[in-house]
Amino acid sequence: MMDTKLYYEQVVRDIYEAIGRGTAVQTLAVRHNSLLQGKTSEHQTDVYWEFNDGELTYKTVIQARETATLDELFALLRIIRDIPGHTVGVLVTQPVYKKDIKDMADSAGIILYELFAPAAQDIVEPVIEHVRINVDKEWVKHEKEKAGIGDEQVQVMKQPKYAFIYDGQGHCVDSVQGIFDSYSKQRRGMPAGEKQAIAHTFHSPAFLQTNHALVPFVKLTSIEFDLEFVKVNELPGEEMVEYILSKVFRYFGR
Repeated sequence: MMDTKLYYEQVVRDIYEAIGRGTAVQTLAVRHNSLLQGKTSEHQTDVYWEFNDGELTYKTVIQARETATLDELFALLRIIRDIPGHTVGVLVTQPVYKKDIKDMADSAGIILYELFAPAAQDIVEPVIEHVRINVDKEWVKHEKEKAGIGDEQVQVMKQPKYAFIYDGQGHCVDSVQGIFDSYSKQRRGMPAGEKQAIAHTFHSPAFLQTNHALVPFVKLTSIEFDLEFVKVNELPGEEMVEYILSKVFRYFGR
């Protein structure tokens, strides 16, 4: 597990990379882990971001610190006061509970981006996408001919993932969600971010219920879907950049 200090350093790297991929504003300059020349001296910055919203140019100094202290706030305040223009500071840190820290940040033009320290281990959850329910077309065609409904459409009763699966005697034996859950448990060790295409075939007759009185079931051949495990305790860089933009604009009354 990444320690807390490294975690916040990784967060600012994610912000820097997200800015590089493009934002809703025009980026004029973005630098990571660099020296920034101020009016009186040079300053070490984790991320420096200069951008224009079509009217004004803004300068943002983003620093990662494990803990927000008055000393850290004063250090960041000295930097932003040495950079001319519409300049704000962003301190990426653990949640701040001290009122004097919050009050000083508000008055100094410093945005506290508060994030909880990483969990003891990554929290991953399965994500199911691109579900395809494949039916036995010949069987369905034959049943529709028997019912005398020709090309009339036959649809399942619910969204597929919430539908139950029945055997040839009409007994409920599973659900589509149950199949998703089964594969999610089997593949629990998959690396996060890796996507796997699953094709579940039925070795005995399996049916879904329909909304048609004359053809109450359709026979299934397979269910295909993509399975991916994602880290739910990670915040995408793009979301963090949007948050910072909204705070910068609010600070300057935009």
